[in-house]
Amino acid sequence: MSSVGPLPYWQQVYQIERELSAALRQVALPWDVAACYDPIEYAAEIHCAYLQRFLDGPKPVLFIGMNPGPWGMCQTGVPFGCVPAVRDWMGLRGTVSKPSPELAARPVEGLACTREEQSGKRWWGLFEELCGTSDRFFRSCFVYNLCPLAFFHQSGRNITPSELKGKAKGEIQSISEAFLAKALALLKPTVVVSVGRYTEDRMKTLTKQNRLDPAIVTHCMPHPSPRSLNNTNWPEKAKSWLTVHGIMPYLSAPGQEAPSSD
Repeated sequence: MSSVGPLPYWQQVYQIERELSAALRQVALPWDVAACYDPIEYAAEIHCAYLQRFLDGPKPVLFIGMNPGPWGMCQTGVPFGCVPAVRDWMGLRGTVSKPSPELAARPVEGLACTREEQSGKRWWGLFEELCGTSDRFFRSCFVYNLCPLAFFHQSGRNITPSELKGKAKGEIQSISEAFLAKALALLKPTVVVSVGRYTEDRMKTLTKQNRLDPAIVTHCMPHPSPRSLNNTNWPEKAKSWLTVHGIMPYLSAPGQEAPSSD
């Protein structure tokens, strides 16, 4: 009788994401959340293509975003995944179904979406400029999201995990932290870069609870969202940040690792 080997690495990561999604879906959401989108499920074809192509094993640098944006990952299943970056720069394809319920103000059109996710346009535009090809970026880096779900008001207004109200906010934070610890144990990065303060706070909690490998170097870089305060000229600020914190060598020279910095 033939034995079944372990799941491919990327499928192990996807399994953690699906378990996280299932746990988060058990949380009773506040009254003002009219819809909850889960693109790792309804955009699974592209999301899994992203994992399969770019996650063949642990990468030294892991960037961690907060949750899907309405015109980015909600459309493509890829973190910060505005359509041009996913379709043209990463070369990913796949059909995307519909979330249920789908808000008229937040339609999901997959790779046919023509709206631009400004965070994603800034994020992947920067790394296209710095790395040239997506393969060069993903050789040493990967981008992962803390929370796979997006939350929307009936009007279509995006409600980030940090903006959730009541008991749900704490529950979603603690569940996300628990699964982040599980994901980090599998992803084994040497450097973790939180994109924005909310994700940094979750990393700090894991550190305080001794659930984070003490050998991991942790940083926090500014989020590319135009909603963030004092966020004009983000690409230039981000380039400076990446230089100061020793991330640039991972983006330019294959196989070269940057020194740890305090």
